[in-house]
Amino acid sequence: MTTTTQAAPLDARRNILVYMGDTIAFLTGLSFIPATTVLVGLASRLTGDKALIGTVAMSWSVSWLIPQLVAARLVHGKHRQKPYLVIPSIIGRQMMLVFALWLVFSGAAPALLTVWVLIAAVVVFNICDAIAGISWFDMMSRNLTPRQRGRTIGLGQLIGSIAGIGSGLIVERLLAPGGLPFPLNYAVIFVCAWIGFMASLVIILFLRENPMSEETVKQSHEGSFFTHIREALRSDEVYRRLLLSRILTGLENMTAAFYVVFITNRLSLPDSAIGVFSVAFIVGGILGVALFRVLAERYGARRVIHAATLLQFSAPLLACIVAIYPPLAQASPGLAYAIFIVILASNGAVGRSAILGFSGYTIDRAPARRRAIYVGVFNTLGGVVALSPVVGGFFLDAVARSLGESTGYVLMFGAVALCAGIGALISFGLPQPQKDGAIV
Repeated sequence: MTTTTQAAPLDARRNILVYMGDTIAFLTGLSFIPATTVLVGLASRLTGDKALIGTVAMSWSVSWLIPQLVAARLVHGKHRQKPYLVIPSIIGRQMMLVFALWLVFSGAAPALLTVWVLIAAVVVFNICDAIAGISWFDMMSRNLTPRQRGRTIGLGQLIGSIAGIGSGLIVERLLAPGGLPFPLNYAVIFVCAWIGFMASLVIILFLRENPMSEETVKQSHEGSFFTHIREALRSDEVYRRLLLSRILTGLENMTAAFYVVFITNRLSLPDSAIGVFSVAFIVGGILGVALFRVLAERYGARRVIHAATLLQFSAPLLACIVAIYPPLAQASPGLAYAIFIVILASNGAVGRSAILGFSGYTIDRAPARRRAIYVGVFNTLGGVVALSPVVGGFFLDAVARSLGESTGYVLMFGAVALCAGIGALISFGLPQPQKDGAIV
């Protein structure tokens, strides 16, 4: 009995360190290849097709979110879930190295094929990470209380974001005129990302799982998987409102894919500006996680959602102001540039809100027997919304042919700002879940 009571706190401290280290290493790797800056910047070097550029930006989020319902089906009701975390991670994370080698040996030629190889690498990486992610969230809900989660993930994200500044500075130097030649510069960037992801994987191996209880496993298998989904959607009104808020604010993905493309074309900025935007994205993440960590620990996940959705509303609104008034960019290019630095920083902050905000709220409210389902449905619907950058690309091309490119950006930025604003208002109607409690 004495051994058992002493082991539990030791396991908790061990897992806190593992989750924190995993978060730091993963975010450091991710900071080398933000989808809205580096990936979009690489795609724009290879093609002028806006729909295809939108596909690159979209592929990151869609390929992680949409498969999560299938991932939830794999994980649902499993007594032990660590194998579903480790094995997919081992497979998927090699894609970053594979793509780096492609750039080295192919010279990024032919360009169109390289774009599709990039998309394929991103898709495989994220499908594997989707399976791992469901297990990661479900295991964390049993290993850490909501308060522990807020402290651990918040601090991990803060340190990881600070380390990400170094990642952004490396990217800026590699892409600067005096840096490595293209495409070797991008190859080195992807190798750096791979190193960060592999460090995260090594840390994950030290995670000590708190298995799902036999009673919860039994309840999970009462009825079919799809019966659990139907009951969750029919019986939980708050969950439905949460989904609606996520869908409307998630439409900001459509505009996020084109912020860098729009302002670099409008101001004729050099490639090194992508590095500046990457640093802004990372710094925004640092400021965001510092805010979200305090909000999550003191007030819970609901306040994190409020802050994040307001940022998702403000970003396309600011972009619309610049797009709707071309003389602003012509007379004050520095101001327009600064506005988009703020927009990218805002995107970076929002990107750090998911675990402490929408995802945290979801696992706090979900019954233990359906936790994987709640997270899977939530993320899969978010993945459907993440298809929006392709729609945005087709929309911009269509409007440009008849009304001009500037009009297309004005209409897209404005419409998305309206939808995100409505989604933010809905989020303010969500009730406060239990702030802390037992792990089940």
